[in-house]
Amino acid sequence: MRKNYLYLAFAMSLLAGRTYAQHAQPCATDEMHHHYQKMNPLVAEYEKELNEQIAAYIASKGRTRNVAAKGTEGGSVHHDTDYYDIPVVVHIMHSFGGEYVKDSNIYVMMDNLNKFYSKQNDLSGIIQPFKKYIGNAKIRFHLATKDPEGKPTKGITRRLTYLTYGGDDQAKIDLWPPRNYFNIWIENRIGLTPTAGTTLAYSTFPASAEAYPFSDGVIAAFSYINDKNTMEHEVGHYFNLQHTWSSSLAGPGEACGDDGVDDTPPTKGNFSTCPLYDTNCATNYYKIYVSASGFADSLVNYPDTANVQNVMNYSSCPNIMLSEGQIWRMRAALNSNIGGRNNLWDSTNLSITGAGDPLPDLPPVTEFVTRASAASNVITLFTFPGVPLFFTNKSWRDTVIKTEWSFTNGAATPNVTHNSYAAINGAFGNTFADPGWVNINLAASGNNSGTTSTMYEKAVFVSDLQGIDPLTGYLEDFQEGGKRDKWPYFNYYKNNMKWQQGNVGVYDNNCIMYQGFDTRTGMEQTTGTPVGDFDDLYSIAYDLSKFAGSGKCFMHFNYTGASRSTLNTNINDTLVIEYSTDKKHVWLPLATMAKAELCNKGAIATAYTPDGIDDWASKSISIPTAARTSYVVFRFRYKPGVNKTTLQSTGNNFYMDRIQITPWAADVNDVNMASTEVRVVPNPTQGDAWVVIKDAAATEASIVVTDITGKVVYKAQQALTGTTARIMIPAQAIGTPGMYLVQTLTGSQVSTQKLVVY
Repeated sequence: MRKNYLYLAFAMSLLAGRTYAQHAQPCATDEMHHHYQKMNPLVAEYEKELNEQIAAYIASKGRTRNVAAKGTEGGSVHHDTDYYDIPVVVHIMHSFGGEYVKDSNIYVMMDNLNKFYSKQNDLSGIIQPFKKYIGNAKIRFHLATKDPEGKPTKGITRRLTYLTYGGDDQAKIDLWPPRNYFNIWIENRIGLTPTAGTTLAYSTFPASAEAYPFSDGVIAAFSYINDKNTMEHEVGHYFNLQHTWSSSLAGPGEACGDDGVDDTPPTKGNFSTCPLYDTNCATNYYKIYVSASGFADSLVNYPDTANVQNVMNYSSCPNIMLSEGQIWRMRAALNSNIGGRNNLWDSTNLSITGAGDPLPDLPPVTEFVTRASAASNVITLFTFPGVPLFFTNKSWRDTVIKTEWSFTNGAATPNVTHNSYAAINGAFGNTFADPGWVNINLAASGNNSGTTSTMYEKAVFVSDLQGIDPLTGYLEDFQEGGKRDKWPYFNYYKNNMKWQQGNVGVYDNNCIMYQGFDTRTGMEQTTGTPVGDFDDLYSIAYDLSKFAGSGKCFMHFNYTGASRSTLNTNINDTLVIEYSTDKKHVWLPLATMAKAELCNKGAIATAYTPDGIDDWASKSISIPTAARTSYVVFRFRYKPGVNKTTLQSTGNNFYMDRIQITPWAADVNDVNMASTEVRVVPNPTQGDAWVVIKDAAATEASIVVTDITGKVVYKAQQALTGTTARIMIPAQAIGTPGMYLVQTLTGSQVSTQKLVVY
């Protein structure tokens, strides 16, 4: 294939609105760049401006001919001896899985980048036609030693987040100012679809970074940070290098294309193979250059084969290179204000970030993970009395040479000391005799850097046990002073979507709520989507063995919730209710609530709070025989849903109250009332009761409660300030089990109802 080029500009221009073919590719940089273009037309404008700057920069350096080395026809070579020093921060987004890479893995990654971008990698296998075109980028990467607040750092951060599983741009939490630091994120996998090996990483081009600075940097799956030249490839994109076939707008191997660099001949690109010679697109490839007066004055006969071993190809070649032309494209980007790459290596910025300074000796940051078994990958913060919970030290920032642990709640081993590598980094089990919250103190000693000691209050919870008699049942109304503290809830990832105590209720101001209203607005929405999040609420442990032969056992509760979307397809929050009887964290399904059932109040644009009793619905669940054992725990796992386009939550706040275990199938919590009605709820009761009154015409109500003998045990009178009101009958007044009569007077209406106390 013959190609004649006139030298008009060094780089090709990407046009807004172009369409990329959809392929399973190891690098998603092009696709993401196209996405940014569609979202903001300024990206194309910044790109055009950058390309003009590139051409001017190259001309200013005497590179009127884009040739590679001395001795080529008509060539003149400019040797730039300056090195560019780049401050780097690496953010490890993890859930304590394989992506929780060691600092040493980061040091290896940095070393590999420095070797490659200083032409110190193994180049012995580069084929002869391209040896004279091998370029030296003279870029040095340094982990920052000062963070954005000027505090000492080793240039590595770690964050526990569900977004490690394909959060991508939304996982770019903890961004350090991108004009001061080159941000690199590491996650478990790229893309929400867990297809292994589909995409390894992607980067932002400078033009994209100018429009979307909050996404600027490289993000990679942890498996590839030191494999397949992935990071070397993505860093090339960060400094504005294209795929070698980029102009084809196709996938590798599909169509001939170019990258705007003369000494990387046209190619279709190669995918996971390494044909050292590939002449499909580069046969008889040369360039004719023009002088300033507009006349052709030189011809350069470039190799008639693709540069298969180029780092911006997808080949699996063991030896890779950069070309001289690519170096000049990178240097032009490094001297451009588009994307702020020119500020990274500025001497003032190097001082601010501490780039190039020795990494400081800093004490460890203490961290640990708990699991139900030594081999489990699931984080667990809930356990049972006498059942081992396994602890693994995850302290970081320095090599830990000793750990000391202390535990409360009747721990079988209240004090644990480890000073060998295997023990420090291995899982060990501990059991607890006393129910409730366990406090843990972890002290980690670094290698010549001191000791960090941290107290983790309410670190894990040991389940309590509540025996239930079928005659009395169980009621949890989350009132202060009751058993609500025995119902632990866990916000594993420390975000704003979580279970918490609510300040409203069916009959009082107490309940449990899931804060599902997404409070992110504006720029905050660029990270932290709830996709993949979940939070758990655990019940007290029950002894339901007395229900085993009765054939009747039910869970009842009141609930109310809303969505933020009117589209049913966008309402995808779920509440999964499960139970466990084996104390081994094997959870079996009990019920799932979703869509209209979960969001009984429909779409509400603001943070939802119920206004009154009528907002509450009821749920009844039959507890299976398998769960009626001497030890059963119920788990309420809330999973927020999101709009697939905006990645913002489409759910809203959800509330639960008056959770009961009873032998009665009828729902005693149903308070949906007619326009004029009086009810006594709950009925039967084992504590307080309420007279719920709905009468728009009345302004005042009074009640009289008598026992079965006719003795008055309680009286009350109350003004009605709305269409629905409630009057409490305190437990003290009806403390003797039996039947009572409740007489209610509203205006001219009199209602008498039975109340059973058990």
